[in-house]
Amino acid sequence: MYTLGYLLLAAALLGAVTTVVDSVLGTIQLSAIIKKLPIIGANWGLIVAVAMCWFLEMAPASGWGMTFSDDWMTYVANGAIVAGMIPLKDAVISMVGKGLRA
Repeated sequence: MYTLGYLLLAAALLGAVTTVVDSVLGTIQLSAIIKKLPIIGANWGLIVAVAMCWFLEMAPASGWGMTFSDDWMTYVANGAIVAGMIPLKDAVISMVGKGLRA
């Protein structure tokens, strides 16, 4: 249960981090250039999620006992899991906003 809460909070944090990174890149006028790059622009949220997990040394998958042989694998897997939690975070926020009446 705590792992789910951790993942939901990490997904909320990812939304804030992505907003700040996009704002900074927009200020230095690199946002449009990065978004136009085929692979990077399409996977921007995942890239920011992996960078966030690396910078903050987050490992939410360890709550399920997942371990990896190298550190980079840990950060990529955890970043992908956090990025994948965004729709669930949105659903939980919507449910709470409706007064828990699904």
